[in-house]
Amino acid sequence: MFDKLNDDCWLTILKYLNLKDQVNLAQLSKSLRSVVRYQWEHLKVAYMDQALVKRFEQQSSEMEEFLQLASGSLQKLTIKQTDIALLQKWRAYEFPKLVTLDCDLGFESEEETDEKVLLLTQLFPNLRQLTLLGSTTGRHIWAWDQLQELHLMCCEDLDTSTFEQVFSAIPLRKLTLLYYGYNTNMGDDVLPISRCTTLEELVMDDHHLLGDFMPNLLQLPRLRRLAFYTRDYYEYLLDTVGKLRPLRVKALLFHDAFWNSSCVSQVMMSMTNLRRLVLHDDDIESKDLHKICTTLPQLEELHLTKMRALPTATQLWEMVGASPSLKILNLSGSGLNRQFLDLSSLCLNRVLDKRSLSSPLTLHLHNTLLKCDQTEILKKLKHPNLEISFEPIELNVWSSRFVEIEFDIPTE
Repeated sequence: MFDKLNDDCWLTILKYLNLKDQVNLAQLSKSLRSVVRYQWEHLKVAYMDQALVKRFEQQSSEMEEFLQLASGSLQKLTIKQTDIALLQKWRAYEFPKLVTLDCDLGFESEEETDEKVLLLTQLFPNLRQLTLLGSTTGRHIWAWDQLQELHLMCCEDLDTSTFEQVFSAIPLRKLTLLYYGYNTNMGDDVLPISRCTTLEELVMDDHHLLGDFMPNLLQLPRLRRLAFYTRDYYEYLLDTVGKLRPLRVKALLFHDAFWNSSCVSQVMMSMTNLRRLVLHDDDIESKDLHKICTTLPQLEELHLTKMRALPTATQLWEMVGASPSLKILNLSGSGLNRQFLDLSSLCLNRVLDKRSLSSPLTLHLHNTLLKCDQTEILKKLKHPNLEISFEPIELNVWSSRFVEIEFDIPTE
């Protein structure tokens, strides 16, 4: 039965099978093993979950065959909680093209984990992007002197005495240091991060951005993106940005993190170069949103997605009228009803007639639960200065309680 499909068909199928299933498939027939071997010789991305790791521990010959074929072509590897004894066997192979590693180290002793990290630096010396989850102290990370992206997730045993060496020796462009809460608080020991002059993007918990950290960070010449998980300090941090670098802010995103804050609304009005505002699964007072639209002269995109409550249709169109620069109003995922259509149709001429035909507004209505077909919606919302889209807009939305700030990079 398997031989009825030609090799090209099997190569297409293999693209949709995980690595463990490919290993199983290779055992079924000589012809399938030949196709799988060819696939591995050209494999660029591999995901080794715990089930496959356990199988390789029990069937080392299968692992050796895979590594012999794939080590030369692999560019990205994800590996889950492998034992160091297994990794020691990888010393027989070279990985010249591997530049991205995502490794779940597990939660062993610090000594065992540090030994594992040291081995990883020897196996994969050419890394540009590294993600670590587990009990690493951070030692030996500096050996990856070409590293551009470092993502440390829930690494509760980090030794902050390594920070100065890591963040001064490595030309990092992107850094993630996340715990999703207050279980780890490193205080001023995180300050070396704020002086990493090559840094462009940073993702952290809000309590690690306090004190001198934010003023230092906002002086970095290449910083273009800051995202933080927040519980208590989002108002203080945004106020700091508003005082020190308000005109560099070009985009703001809140995911369950705005919480009807009049303080943040007020700070936002000082960011007069803001061009995109995203509120996702959040709340904002209608009067504050209207003030924001009125005050920000360059606002081009307003995304109110999956909102818990929206302003009325009349209020929304008044906001559009108060913001002549607005090009996109995205209500995708928010609950709309037929009344929204009826009220909107009464507002369109009054609001949109003032707009130039060369700058129409695009209204995005993907998955808004409107209980009528697209033809009826298009008929109700017809105006030469209005375009309707039912396609989703891809937004980089983190998990809840995140704030993201994008900055313009000053020209030299």
